Amino acid sequence: MSEPSRVDANTKYYQGAVKETIGKAIGNEQMEAEGTAKKLEGEGEYKAAQTKGQAEGLKDSVTGTVKETTGKAIGNQQMQAEGNITKNTGDAKKEAHKH
Repeated sequence: MSEPSRVDANTKYYQGAVKETIGKAIGNEQMEAEGTAKKLEGEGEYKAAQTKGQAEGLKDSVTGTVKETTGKAIGNQQMQAEGNITKNTGDAKKEAHKH
């Protein structure tokens, strides 16, 4: 199984929605059920991708905070700046994967 992807998840969801709708419209219960299953698969993958992105963001945020604080404590401005960048990147990742 590949890494969860929001793009792939949305593709699966909408493919399933189309198949489900067509199955319902023509009275084909198997097609409708297959479409529903594909939609649910897409929803699950989307949630997995969100969770993965939030976890990566949290890791970067914590790592950056530690590096920034350490740099400040020892008077290393470069380490402090790098930590700040990593922390901000992590915060942005967390925000991007909220919805």
